[in-house]
Amino acid sequence: MSTPPGEPAKLILPGQSTPPAAQQLHITNARGAVQRTLTVGAPQPRTDPGFYKKLIMELNPLRQSTRGAMAMSGLGMAALALDVAATLNLGNPFLFYDRREQWKEMAGLLEGSRSDLWRSFFDDISPNWRGDAVETLQQYVRFNVNGLYAQLGKVSGEMSSAMHSQYKEVLEYDLSVFGLYATSAPMLRTVAMLSAHPVGRVTLMTQVGLFMSAIGNLIKQFADVYNSYEGDLNKLELKLNDLKGAFYKAGNPDQGARELSLTPAISDPAQLKDYWVPASKNSA
Repeated sequence: MSTPPGEPAKLILPGQSTPPAAQQLHITNARGAVQRTLTVGAPQPRTDPGFYKKLIMELNPLRQSTRGAMAMSGLGMAALALDVAATLNLGNPFLFYDRREQWKEMAGLLEGSRSDLWRSFFDDISPNWRGDAVETLQQYVRFNVNGLYAQLGKVSGEMSSAMHSQYKEVLEYDLSVFGLYATSAPMLRTVAMLSAHPVGRVTLMTQVGLFMSAIGNLIKQFADVYNSYEGDLNKLELKLNDLKGAFYKAGNPDQGARELSLTPAISDPAQLKDYWVPASKNSA
């Protein structure tokens, strides 16, 4: 969709695309008969809407104007250092938006799989069967699958929340820097044209000083936010390390995965009658 004549170009932010239409997913058994139907969102690859690229394209001319005024004010070197620091901290919020969605989808898939297994056991197996096999399955579902899926889902949810927070902070910082340059560049350009007069030069130095102070505040805010979220990510990394202990021997992938599978005895033809007892027979 093109921008109408006379209107400024619009920056399309990540997440503003139209949600995909829902569709049905049919789950069949080994013979192809449909056992269950789920409604799921249609898969749609996420593409970068170009917000960051467009932001930089719009920002560069503004930076040139402010740099010219900085040079004429006599504060060029100090102001240029702040200009570089502020603009180097700009980031593409889509990267965090995309990771937020990935972790959110992962959390949903984990919870869906956990619920499917949980309901399959208690709806289909527990009411109809007795015996050692059922007890083994129940212990496996309760203590292995349910617990591990819950831990994985919790970490995935927290990672999605962390990515959302960082997406929000990066986007707000980008827009703050752009807004500062957009409002300051025209004024500095106008004052710079009057800098040949002593009063104009003093005014230019004052305005550049105010601009430098505003940039300095943005950089400090960025540093505070960076350190805060670095701490949050460190906590999540510790939780992921704890999960390694659940999946790997001594928590070390190099030592191999833990044995989390079911005992093969429950499917041994020689022990089927002992392991699998119909509930009706047992009650009789």
